[in-house]
Amino acid sequence: MATTDGDRGNSQRAPAMTTALAKREQPNDDTRLLLHSEEKRRSVALGPAKNKRWQPPEGLTPADVQAIIAAAANDRDRLLLRVLWATGGRISEALALRACDIQRDALILPNRKNPARPVKTVFLVGGDMDLPGELLLWQKNQHLADDEPLFCSRKKGTDGSKQAISRVQAWKIVKEASLRAGVQVLALRPSQHGDAGAPAPVHPHLFRHARVRQLVRQTKSLPLAQKQAGWTRLQMAYLTIGDDEARELMRGVTE
Repeated sequence: MATTDGDRGNSQRAPAMTTALAKREQPNDDTRLLLHSEEKRRSVALGPAKNKRWQPPEGLTPADVQAIIAAAANDRDRLLLRVLWATGGRISEALALRACDIQRDALILPNRKNPARPVKTVFLVGGDMDLPGELLLWQKNQHLADDEPLFCSRKKGTDGSKQAISRVQAWKIVKEASLRAGVQVLALRPSQHGDAGAPAPVHPHLFRHARVRQLVRQTKSLPLAQKQAGWTRLQMAYLTIGDDEARELMRGVTE
């Protein structure tokens, strides 16, 4: 896939890099490219550290994410996708969500990669204020205790306790929903979907990148993005823009 579950693409690649792309199928069979592939444009792949700095992937818009959410196979999957988008959380953080972690306007998640801040409170935007109620209704309908994971597997733990679905299953949920929605990425490396550059399904971490980029774009506040994402430090890379965004912005500049 295009990125891993970390916030940084740390792996080095061959000098001829292939950039992550995303596309969404349009009704007229046209394809809208969401990221760029020219070597001189930004890439989520890294060359030698002295020459390249990590850059967040571009491309998935809120509309693309909402299309994937709408294509979920069932209520559990739809709620999981909503939590991923609403919080910008890592997949492991979203899978740990319990009813006792739900507040009126926020969700409390573990912060997997910040030892100094092991738990984070992620506040919700206005459009997601119905999410806590939906999650609590799901808990009630599934007869889950307050300290049990909301996104349960049918398999029980060795002690008979309810367990969250696996990361592999969660990735499959995102993958299948993205395929149904017609939203895909062009892979950085060969996979079961084809060679590098071939269309491949969206993976969960692109939700995180898209949400953080949206927060930075709309609020102009890196400290807010840092708090919501649970970073150990500010990520200045999210202030950069790509060619498509620069083009659209320049079209709005008056002479």
